[in-house]
Amino acid sequence: MTAEEYAVLRARALLAVSRWTQQDYADAVRTHDELEEPGEETSRVEAHELRQRFRTLPEAMPGTGVVDDARREMFAGGHLDRPSGPARRMYSLAYLALVRFEQALTGNRQCLDAAISLWRTCLDVWEAAGEAERSAFVTEIHSVDCSLAAALGTRYNLNREFLVHPDPPVRPDTVRADLEEAFRAIERGAARLSSHGGGSDPQLQAIKAQLVSWKYADMPVGPASRSEICAAIAKLDEIPYAPPGDRTGARSTWLGTRVLLAHALSGPGARISDLRRAEEVLLEFLDAPDLTEESVIAAAQLSLATARVLLADSTGDEQYGPLARDAFEQSYLTGARSNLRTAWDAATQQAGWARRDGHRLESARAYAAAFRVLPVLTHTQITRADKESALAMAADVLPMCARELANSSAVEDRIEAVLALEGARGVLLAEGLGLRAGSAAGRTVPHLSSTVEGGARTAQAVEDLSRELDGLRRQELAHPAGTEWKGAARMAACQRQLALVHARSRDGSGEAASPDWQEIVTLAGDAPLVYLTVSRDGGAALVVTGEECRRTGPVPVDLPALTVDVVGRLLDMLHEAEVLQDRQKSPKYGRTRGQLTRDVVNDLWAQVMQPIANVLADCERAVLLPGGLLGMLPLHAAGTCASQRVDKWRFLLETTALSYAPHAAALRSAERSRQAITRLTFVHPAPTPAHGASQPPLNVAAELSGVRSARPTDVTMTEIGPEEVSRARLLDALRTTDVLHFTGHGDVNSSNPLGSGLHLGGDARLEVRDLLAAHEVRAMFAVLSACGTAVTGDALPDEVVGLPAALIQAGLRGIVATQWMCFDDFTAPLMTEFYRCWLGGAHPSVALAHAQATVLRQGLLVNPFAWATFAYTGA
Repeated sequence: MTAEEYAVLRARALLAVSRWTQQDYADAVRTHDELEEPGEETSRVEAHELRQRFRTLPEAMPGTGVVDDARREMFAGGHLDRPSGPARRMYSLAYLALVRFEQALTGNRQCLDAAISLWRTCLDVWEAAGEAERSAFVTEIHSVDCSLAAALGTRYNLNREFLVHPDPPVRPDTVRADLEEAFRAIERGAARLSSHGGGSDPQLQAIKAQLVSWKYADMPVGPASRSEICAAIAKLDEIPYAPPGDRTGARSTWLGTRVLLAHALSGPGARISDLRRAEEVLLEFLDAPDLTEESVIAAAQLSLATARVLLADSTGDEQYGPLARDAFEQSYLTGARSNLRTAWDAATQQAGWARRDGHRLESARAYAAAFRVLPVLTHTQITRADKESALAMAADVLPMCARELANSSAVEDRIEAVLALEGARGVLLAEGLGLRAGSAAGRTVPHLSSTVEGGARTAQAVEDLSRELDGLRRQELAHPAGTEWKGAARMAACQRQLALVHARSRDGSGEAASPDWQEIVTLAGDAPLVYLTVSRDGGAALVVTGEECRRTGPVPVDLPALTVDVVGRLLDMLHEAEVLQDRQKSPKYGRTRGQLTRDVVNDLWAQVMQPIANVLADCERAVLLPGGLLGMLPLHAAGTCASQRVDKWRFLLETTALSYAPHAAALRSAERSRQAITRLTFVHPAPTPAHGASQPPLNVAAELSGVRSARPTDVTMTEIGPEEVSRARLLDALRTTDVLHFTGHGDVNSSNPLGSGLHLGGDARLEVRDLLAAHEVRAMFAVLSACGTAVTGDALPDEVVGLPAALIQAGLRGIVATQWMCFDDFTAPLMTEFYRCWLGGAHPSVALAHAQATVLRQGLLVNPFAWATFAYTGA
């Protein structure tokens, strides 16, 4: 059944209902718009009947937004019920464009592009139409020009920030072309209005003023620009006041122009008197009794915050600082409910302002609020270009933000740090894996069961947050006046989280949304979660140890010596070790492969893991969630091995088994599969010519023998040898086995992680993108006994992307993989001990750590370069 056929059935079902509820009305509007979507010259019968039904609805049933008012006017005037022909199509295109433009205000850039395309098509139809059809649409054509100009200006303003990127995803001339076309549309609309006997249109004046303000936003102020801005302000001042209750549209026009007037007054070169007047205009606007559209309110609150920041800078008056903060916060909260892009802008602008003035903690708090919006915002932005600005912001300031909050004494700040890291990493994972890359095939459609589960989780979150907010409000009322109330930060956090829960449930992203603090604590119940971040100034860890953290927050660990430069040096040492032969010394470091690896392991212990181990207190296992390039270091192998005597060496894995996860949400899905292991598939392809000589030889027989000897009798084992290995056979094995063990060669494409994969013999490969496309995966675990199978991309947003993340996304619970090359002489005894312990009942991360410690103490794998390459990712 096609989407159109389904819409027809829904329309007929709704028409059969004698009395509509508010929800029925909303469903009917959506169904009508889907039926009207093609913008054809002839209307569908069901769409016509729905419009007839809308005319009989109570006055209070439709909403009071701009689009609802326009919809009511168009339905009442019968414009979409005109006889078939170009005029009918022009009305339909103009209507659909307005609907798409409203949807674009939630942050969906695809809808903004669609609105612009529809208005352009409408103008094309007008140019091709005969005189009779033009006459039928003559009162609307200038509004189409006006609306197109507004949409082009909006897109220009969104794309303008790309112009500062060293490698912008949008061509600068393409960005500027939108503004130039918008000015042409305004002039064309004014000329059409004049030629048809119309006077001056306030809407045209208002949009032109907005375009002027955008035109000079990033340019030095000169006499010409100041003159044009003053002329725009004068035109806006001429727009007459319209009282509340006006039904002619004059009230909406007047209200809209107030915000544009404030923008113009706050533009480049604004005088203090202009800024004060802008503040007055916006306060008057926000006090209007008939102002109900939250997206408009959020934008006005952000403009008010900006005006107050400029007043603080211009006057030096300290009273404007707190007033600006309050306006930013209100804009964020209102935007989170209605326009996520405004919420993001409010938080990041406040953060930038605070950072400029040296208020690092305030800046970090505002950035954390922005990163809470990021997962839902990017869910609504379809193309990668739309997301680049937010992703670049996340990459640039997230480590600084997280470290600042981690070192705060306030519990709420440390919780915000965890939520910021969790949300941003979830977005980076989704972007790197291409799950939201714009094509239908790239986006998963949730099953009914997951949708129901997501809805139940949302309802529970709303109930919990509402109850907590009510309790906090009672505390605030009972608090003695004149003393500081310590619950203010928690109340603000609850309000932000509640707004975001509503936002993600409204746009359907609830299932993909990052977990909240309560869920993160629950996920840490089986094993502590250790969030790690590194910035230019140092690193930090936040340890979530379980229920005891629910109210006390994560335990902070300051790592001042862990800087971006230190991480880069350690990675370089490992890369140098990979290219050395046994006993060969590095020309750069003067150390052998084993010595370089021991240096890395010692440094990781001293600078990262020792203070974290003090918090973990010898717990059996923990999950590391390292940020960025930290995930490419063998944190699980940290220890002291500087002594010449091996019996003096000590490694953290001997007391605490460490595994990895890209983010906690990955553990959420991985925890769902816990059935017993009954089937194991061992795959060993023939060596490929490109890798057989350059990589260590494969001792498949020893590894296969070891796995067989460790396998319990109740686990069935299937072998897929070189003559049977193929991409299709491997994907089929994922659908039929519990554990897939691959011993062969792999490669990593750090610039395009989706192209990383496993070599299957000859030219055949199984890539990350193949794993993401796999359906109905039965396998719970994969053991990838091949070189470099845990390596990720080395640049954002692909830093978290690799085979383990792809397999978890495909549905697996855990993966054993390697961070660099592996040697089969060492691998066989390691795998034998691993399987014996794991299939004997131990957690896979504990089994791997036990196997590594065993072969180390038995003298088989003394060199950390041999055994530290293996790591476990997953739940």
